[in-house]
Amino acid sequence: NSLNKTKVKQSLTENIQLPALTWRSRVRGLANSLLNFVFPPVCGACRKPGSMLCEACPAQLSWVQAPLCNRCGRPVFRPTDCCIACQERPLPLKQIRAPVLFTHPITKLIHNLKYNGAFALAQPLAKIMADGWQTWQMPVDLVLPIPLHADRERKRGYNQSTLLTNEFCKITRLSFDEVALQRTRFTTPQVGLSAAERLENVQDAFQAGDQVKGKHILLIDDVCTTGATMAAAAAALLSGGARSVAGYCLARAV
Repeated sequence: NSLNKTKVKQSLTENIQLPALTWRSRVRGLANSLLNFVFPPVCGACRKPGSMLCEACPAQLSWVQAPLCNRCGRPVFRPTDCCIACQERPLPLKQIRAPVLFTHPITKLIHNLKYNGAFALAQPLAKIMADGWQTWQMPVDLVLPIPLHADRERKRGYNQSTLLTNEFCKITRLSFDEVALQRTRFTTPQVGLSAAERLENVQDAFQAGDQVKGKHILLIDDVCTTGATMAAAAAALLSGGARSVAGYCLARAV
């Protein structure tokens, strides 16, 4: 009886540690299954039928390789603890990493995920992130997606960063919370803005909940360009009592 109780307790503990699926995640999963039945999937990059990401397209990915800036993960000519960009605009993050560069075919895949309703791409793209995590992993207590403002998420129907985070945590078995960080101020898109304008655009746009206190936080987003959005989110998390904040994106724009 004692052995059985121990096994039951261990099983319950393991189940608690798994990232919980929200009702939205379940609805998306059901919708994805129905769509796959009615409309067989095609590759999000080359349109080849059979799957959301064919076997050929991942072979074209440009994987991030050293040397890198140890802080922001930007590819550099020689290893450095702090690149010129980080010296000019220090980021409040422990480090930022990404598995692949923002080049073909990842550019098209992310575009379809964000703007064309191809939310089923989150699963194969998160697998790419999980593969890269073997190289760049760091101590993490809690994983958070970069949130969209409620108005923008309502218009789009979902947050691509939340989808990526959910699938990434399923693979890595890291703890996931999609409400511990909120975007409290509507901001214009970062595309086309300079580094300084990006920082100003997202300043004071986030608010952290009590869940982050004393924890090592990992932020997840789709693309990192200057790191301004992650920096603003990290500032809110650190003000909320987080012990440290690091960032992990699907792709690194150079």
